[in-house]
Parts: sequence; C-alpha cells; structure tokens
Amino acid sequence: MAGSKKYLVPIDFSRNSEVALDHALRLARDSQARLVLVHVLEDPAANVPVPMRAEYYRELQREARGAAERLIRRKKLRDREYRFVLITQQDPARAIAEQARKSRVSMIIMGSHGRTGLKRIVLGSVAEKTLRHARCPVLVVKK
Repeated sequence: MAGSKKYLVPIDFSRNSEVALDHALRLARDSQARLVLVHVLEDPAANVPVPMRAEYYRELQREARGAAERLIRRKKLRDREYRFVLITQQDPARAIAEQARKSRVSMIIMGSHGRTGLKRIVLGSVAEKTLRHARCPVLVVKK
C-alpha cells in the first residue's frame, strides 16, 4: 500500500468502542487502511497483593485477548486488516496517544461513553484526555 494509512481504535469491549470500530472499519476498507486495535489494561497494582500480581495480570491479559478474538471474529476482520496491541498502563489516554505515535497512525478513532456533568468531572474522559495527548487527529464517535 503506497502511502498506506493506519487508524488506531481503542477497544474496551463496550458498545461505544464497538460503534467506533464499525466506523473505523468502514473508513479503513474504503481507503485500504489498516487498523491498530488497542486495549489498555489499567494497572491495578495497588489493589492486588504482591504474591498474586503476576497471575492476576496473566488472567487479565488472557481475558482481554479472548474478548478481542471474539470481537475480531464477529466483525469478520481479516489478518491483513488489523494488528492487536495489548498494553498495561495506569493512564489509558497516555497509552493510546503513545501507541498512536509508535504506530505512526493517521488518526485515532474512538468511542465516547458520553458522560456529562459531575460524572465527567470526577471520572474524566479518556477521549478528552486522548485529544490533549495525541499528536494526530482524533475522531470521537458517539453512538
């Protein structure tokens, strides 16, 4: 693909991220672009006793990979259309922006949970934070 494009799509297996994936998939197929599917496991180290952390992380990763495989099958993605990246990091927005930079993507296409008011202030918005950290365009898809 001369001048190939890549779109990064954060997936958290919610309906909102699936809507964003559907949108990204249409764009990618129309423009012969590839998708970089990213799932960020937030690092829950403080909540897990030290002797159990390694096993806990392995289980979280296994579950995430299984959920990604099911999603990929359901969306009928072909091997050449995507790459799946699993990241463990405390800050999902920074992880998404950093992976976009590393993968040299044209755009990040992500869903939004659409929180407003106090919930948005307290919980923050991964989409909003990603907008601040990303060096490429970010398309936020609402369902």
